[in-house]
Amino acid sequence: MKEKNNNLWTYLINLCFFLYFLILIVERAISVILSLTNGINIYGTRFDGYVYTMVFLSIAGFIVYLLITCRDNIKALFVKDEKIEFGHLCIASGIILLSGMHHTEYTVAPIQFVSYGFLIIAFILKVVSSENKTPLMWISLVYLISFSMAIPVMYRSDIELYVLFHFFEGIAVLVLVALFTYLLLILFSDEDDLFNILPIVIAILLDGSLIVMRWEEEINYFVLIFISLSALIYIGAVIFRGISKKKEKIKQTE
Repeated sequence: MKEKNNNLWTYLINLCFFLYFLILIVERAISVILSLTNGINIYGTRFDGYVYTMVFLSIAGFIVYLLITCRDNIKALFVKDEKIEFGHLCIASGIILLSGMHHTEYTVAPIQFVSYGFLIIAFILKVVSSENKTPLMWISLVYLISFSMAIPVMYRSDIELYVLFHFFEGIAVLVLVALFTYLLLILFSDEDDLFNILPIVIAILLDGSLIVMRWEEEINYFVLIFISLSALIYIGAVIFRGISKKKEKIKQTE
């Protein structure tokens, strides 16, 4: 996944990753600063304590990882022939994404969506610029975007079993961000097939459980729509893959 920063595509992909990093960190900083300046006790409850701690750990872990493993990527923003390791950027994306998946006071959702938008643009540019792109890779791109949208944001709940729900919600966020990062690594290694059954099954089980547990309080339509869409894309892709393989076998026997 290491490429020389010798063409416009590579540079733009690298730039989009860093715009995603920068904008999301700025948004998270705004949220924390506004919380503190407006007298919010960020450790007033166990839920708030966990959420803000995850934000701090995510940002700290991201900065450490970026400075240790992504120095070449930083240099590539300014030096044309610097080598870029896309795999490191993918992992860094997953680390910082954890901070965005924990809802804090004064979260600025529009800014978050702008930051995620640059990450999605990086996905699209990767596929567009790939020399080995196939129809299945385009389907994989749509699937990855849908899967990323199906990761739940950790929100406060007041249901009767809220402690259990928050525990399960926290686990779901960690697991699904890890699975998203895994799929992202596959895409940026120029593979055209993200349709391993395990990630989608785990996502359906985790998202489905959270939606059901909170059903009477509030239905998370956003997650419901995108996990359903992800499942449909997965089924369609598996069918398409099977048909394509049969056609290849027929051609080989002719």
